[in-house]
Amino acid sequence: MVFSLNRVYYYTMVDQEFFALEHIWKLLKEDTVPELDGELRKIPLLQEIHHELKALRDLADSLRDEINLRNLNMAALQERESRFRYLANHDPLTGALNRRSFMERAGHELRTAALMRASCGIVMMDLDHFKIFNDTWGHQAGDEVLRHVVTIIGAQLRKNDFMGRYGGEEFVFFFSHTDRNTGLTIAERMREAIAGSTIRVESAHVAITASFGVCIAAPVEGPVADGMAAISLESIIHNADLALYRAKAEGRNRVVSYL
Repeated sequence: MVFSLNRVYYYTMVDQEFFALEHIWKLLKEDTVPELDGELRKIPLLQEIHHELKALRDLADSLRDEINLRNLNMAALQERESRFRYLANHDPLTGALNRRSFMERAGHELRTAALMRASCGIVMMDLDHFKIFNDTWGHQAGDEVLRHVVTIIGAQLRKNDFMGRYGGEEFVFFFSHTDRNTGLTIAERMREAIAGSTIRVESAHVAITASFGVCIAAPVEGPVADGMAAISLESIIHNADLALYRAKAEGRNRVVSYL
């Protein structure tokens, strides 16, 4: 009889230990916190473990929520910073680089080309009779023309070429690794794309054209101090502008090279 009672007591203890361990495992692994009930509530040590693990789980959940919130805030902050950088570097109307950003990037590319003894090109473009268009159709229609032209030209540029809005209806382009023939070919392709398109204004389809001036910066002979070319970016732009004036003087809707 004593042996039977001891066996019952032994198995009862084993069962309690099993269910206690199972409860602890659920506390550690399951998503929901299990209730401490039945015979398990009579085990003081298990009660203490239950409350401690539950507190740790609550703390972990709180920390996880805080981390998730911080990650969301960080992502939102990075998105805003990216947007601010874009707005700081691009023309808000057309999406082309603004003048400052174009000059910074073109200056860097020019120095790199000088070190590599590679030729590059600057192209100036001006829409023909744009003031007359604005006076006739209004400035809102003029804004649509600028966006339209930038979209058309963007499809003609090569991967490493880029453009900027120089001012008003005047745009500037940097052509990397470009000789005179290639620069003229690309500029002519852009001219044809613009001349071959129209923009719808009210009930009319209005044709637009543009004039281009091309200047090629050839590799310089001798040492290049601090990566600077013998000719400055401003000088190349000035020469491209002179070619643009010639294009306009010769009848507009054409491409003219400085040399």
